[in-house]
Amino acid sequence: MGTETAKTERIALFIDFYNGQLDIETILDALRERGIILLKKAYGDWQKFAQFRRSLAEHGVELVERPSIYAGGDKNGADIQLALDALEACITNHHIDTFAIVSGDSDFLPLITRLQNFNKRVVVLGMRKATSPAIMRNCNEYLAYENLQAAAKAKRAKPARVPAKAQEEAGEPKGLEDAFALLGRTMALLEDEDRAVNSSLLKQKMVQLDPAFDEKTYGFEQFKAFLAAAQKSKIIHIGKKESGVYPISLGRKGRELEEEEE
Repeated sequence: MGTETAKTERIALFIDFYNGQLDIETILDALRERGIILLKKAYGDWQKFAQFRRSLAEHGVELVERPSIYAGGDKNGADIQLALDALEACITNHHIDTFAIVSGDSDFLPLITRLQNFNKRVVVLGMRKATSPAIMRNCNEYLAYENLQAAAKAKRAKPARVPAKAQEEAGEPKGLEDAFALLGRTMALLEDEDRAVNSSLLKQKMVQLDPAFDEKTYGFEQFKAFLAAAQKSKIIHIGKKESGVYPISLGRKGRELEEEEE
């Protein structure tokens, strides 16, 4: 388990809000698939962007004020402060592996290069049409917001819900289908990464994707009881014990869920 934990990326997120007002939940979901987000900052004139303040604050994003002193705003000042803060975080927080920058502005190319010189991985998120080709070529990974948005819509599109009373009569805890959907998504991600899946890694990744996940919420005293219910529903398949652990893979129903999302 220690080896797997070491592979989990520690991420710092910096958002250039002047460059685009993108849905914070979509951005955070995409980054949680890649690691743990330790630092979140957004730069903008928060009087001008007042309608976004509550959502950002609820998601734990620190709002860095760059007031519009001039008619055109203070975009250059915001860019400079973002770059300085990112470099400071790089130098003072050695445990951060990845810097995620929400912007397509070519002005950030020197920042990307400098972070990479410090052996940091740089992920850029932005609208494809508004992102500089130079930024796309030189970052370690580019995530087009249009693609993230389409994937988020597919994940959030819920199948017709079984009424709570009917669930209880069938012996299923309320909301269990949501937990199984998270489990299927987690398994698919781990299999895409070619990682051997066991129960410890699986729960670690599920909590990474959704910090609110707890099997006790769904009536299970232990995680292995939750997994047993998932196997019974054919979401996963638990194999024979090998080297002290039980290998886990997607079951028939789990693969059907993955195909529906694709």
